[in-house]
Amino acid sequence: MRGFLTLLVVMSLPLCAMAQEKWVEVGADTEAKYYVDTGSIEVEGETIRFRKRGVYTNPLTDNFSGRPVQFKESVGTVEVDCGRHINRVISIDMLGPEGEVVWSSGKMTKRMWEEVRENTHGGSTFDYICKNLGKS
Repeated sequence: MRGFLTLLVVMSLPLCAMAQEKWVEVGADTEAKYYVDTGSIEVEGETIRFRKRGVYTNPLTDNFSGRPVQFKESVGTVEVDCGRHINRVISIDMLGPEGEVVWSSGKMTKRMWEEVRENTHGGSTFDYICKNLGKS
């Protein structure tokens, strides 16, 4: 029985590893470094959905929902369409200095698609996703 349980645990380890986040750096600018969670990539028709994270060099403050909020990171869900060269953010959380969510957009179901601009972190993210999925 012990051997059987050990075998089950060993066989399930690859499944656990696949479900874990794996952040890969996809770009940087003077404000932040940007990462894609390769474990979150989903393909649905022409739309590719994934989580993206921005880690800011210095804490930023912005006025969300009528109150100032200080954040050090952002984690959002992004969608891209490689063929049409467009993207959009469909949800975003702002994280405080201790990693706590200080503001959340919730799901933005009617968010407009935008053209991907070259020489931006959005452009480098688009290139990374589309090239690695063979969609460029």
